[in-house]
Amino acid sequence: MLNYKKLLNLEIPKEYESLIYDQIEKTLLRAINGLELVVKKDLSSKDTPGKKLLYQEKHINLYHYLPKNKNIYSVPVVLVPPLMITTDIFDLVQEHSLANTLIENGFNVYLADFGKPDQDDAHLKIDDYVLNFLYRAAHMSKKHSNAEHLTLLGYCLGGSFSTIYASVSLDIKNDIKNVINIAGPVDLKNLSFFNLIFKPFKNEWFALVDKFGSLPKELLTFMFKIADPLSYLRRPFQIINKAWDRDFLIKYQALSNFFNNFQSLPAATFKQCFEIILSNDLISGKLKLSDQNINLSNLQANYLAFGGSLDTFISPDSIRAAQKYISSRDFQYIELPFGHLSIMGSERAKHTVWKTCVDWLKTRSGELVSKDVISHVSMSA
Repeated sequence: MLNYKKLLNLEIPKEYESLIYDQIEKTLLRAINGLELVVKKDLSSKDTPGKKLLYQEKHINLYHYLPKNKNIYSVPVVLVPPLMITTDIFDLVQEHSLANTLIENGFNVYLADFGKPDQDDAHLKIDDYVLNFLYRAAHMSKKHSNAEHLTLLGYCLGGSFSTIYASVSLDIKNDIKNVINIAGPVDLKNLSFFNLIFKPFKNEWFALVDKFGSLPKELLTFMFKIADPLSYLRRPFQIINKAWDRDFLIKYQALSNFFNNFQSLPAATFKQCFEIILSNDLISGKLKLSDQNINLSNLQANYLAFGGSLDTFISPDSIRAAQKYISSRDFQYIELPFGHLSIMGSERAKHTVWKTCVDWLKTRSGELVSKDVISHVSMSA
């Protein structure tokens, strides 16, 4: 610790010394961290140890996080991302990672990655993502872990996909033991953002996605910004205020990179989502994907859902309503003061949402078994 009083030849009243020294130290740390950021461009470590690619094709990559504990729970967890954003939301940095949190608590964790759609993928529909790509990820995860049952943990549209998949059971009946839905819409009648921005301009939106083959990622980034403009206006001041904290800067930079890497939404998927929201067929039982009728009453898995009271995209009512339509005897809904992104990626979420997921899963994920049960056979199509 520097002797600032002697160094700066200051006469500081004793009762203010600690406060002033604290601010001087933080100012110096802001300068040091800022200089390092300018020179290195990226403060975070690029090393992501323990993440292994198990299975790969154009539209689905399956990753496995190598367990850190000798014993693991017998029911694996498959992380299901939404479309439009990257899987980084589950693993921003090593110190702020839902995947790592689960691993450290003894869970066997897999990650489904739907890739980055391009213009050739304009035809992809929800049918493909749920009944094909997610099915493969679930099937391969069970095969690799020698497990009969799985937990699906999905965020946003990934939570909706997990709910739909658990209602279909393409494999063994009731092969999905647990579903965790974080901010994934189920009852779609009161999505205020959709009703304001999309619903009145259906023809214009359809013409736009037909032209580009997708809903462009640049437009998605802009929509997230206008949905919560005050947060973006406050952000520069927040950075300056906390720039002395290197850990904060690393996490903030990772989150900022995440914001700048939205992905395009295929045209057919966008149109299908639009029509499903208008009709609200997911809860009516009239939704049909490929040759499968989607009836939420078939879902018997244990179900944990989170809604954000400050979420401007997905209303809490849309998530909480799942209890009316599924057949789960073990249903829990938790509402917290989060927005749509902060409910998954913020520091507060780590100590609330993530912790609740861990505690809830520990009593619903079977027994602890040796990690040696995991198959070492390579996965292939």
